[in-house]
Amino acid sequence: MLMFRTYDIFRPVVNIVHTKNDMGRKKLWTTRLTLPLAAETVERLDAALRDGEARLDLIREAIERELKRRKA
Repeated sequence: MLMFRTYDIFRPVVNIVHTKNDMGRKKLWTTRLTLPLAAETVERLDAALRDGEARLDLIREAIERELKRRKA
């Protein structure tokens, strides 16, 4: 004979499993690149950053600008 407590009977059964892909915000960039750079180049990148700007934002912006320039 099964014995249930009253609150077990009325409690909803929830079997939700979150995976890494369905949590958080959607990725804007789905492809990752590894870009080996000389230490001097990284120093120049860091020197060109605006206050609070991320290095990756500068790199993405520069790549987009160059691609637009070459398309024209």
